[in-house]
Amino acid sequence: MILDDLRRASLFAGISDAQLGKLGHIARPVTLPAGASVFSQGDRADAFYLLVEGTVKVAKTFRDGRGATIRYVRPGETFGESVLFNDTYPSSTETLEPSRLCRFDTEMFRRLMLAEPELALLVIAAMARLLVMLNQRVEELLLPVPARLARYILSLCSEQATPSRCHLAFARHELAARLGTVPETLSRTLNRFVAGGLLAVHGNDIEVLNPAVLARLAQQYGEAEPASRPAVEHKLRVRRTPGS
Repeated sequence: MILDDLRRASLFAGISDAQLGKLGHIARPVTLPAGASVFSQGDRADAFYLLVEGTVKVAKTFRDGRGATIRYVRPGETFGESVLFNDTYPSSTETLEPSRLCRFDTEMFRRLMLAEPELALLVIAAMARLLVMLNQRVEELLLPVPARLARYILSLCSEQATPSRCHLAFARHELAARLGTVPETLSRTLNRFVAGGLLAVHGNDIEVLNPAVLARLAQQYGEAEPASRPAVEHKLRVRRTPGS
């Protein structure tokens, strides 16, 4: 059973059956309910994980108290690999649904890497991919919230292979955390998109009505001065009521 789970892991793709067997000896199955913490930011690092079933959220808390979701881990993906080279976890994790994982003890895995250099190269490649993803997330978090939301919706439509429609698989507060903002700001931005004729929102289903303008907003790298804002940005502005 564990060997079948390891074969489906992207990190271990291409390794031999003998190497897979050695991994199976150090892998420990873990089953967690929804809402469980796998590890917390700052905890002593003693293991990394392969997600077999379920969904895990990886989030970071910054020095000013703000937080942001870094990624959502899907079955077949590993997380926490940086602990192979660090003493503490740099982020926190939480299961979003009942989940099944494989746990790899840090010291045991390090010894296996020394014995199997090919496995060490696979881990280095995974760390490189993670670094690229983190750079992209930093770039996204520097964008205005409308640009972040537009990018996310277009990306989700592409991922779901439906260019003009997508489905949000989690609650709005989770989406706000993914975008590095708060639910109130997300709601105001969604309302502006709807009022501007860019989207229609039906519960957790989003219909893209004007993909060209949404794509333009996705490339917005800063707030322009009012006199130079394009017409579409004027169209998206709504009158604020006192206290909003």
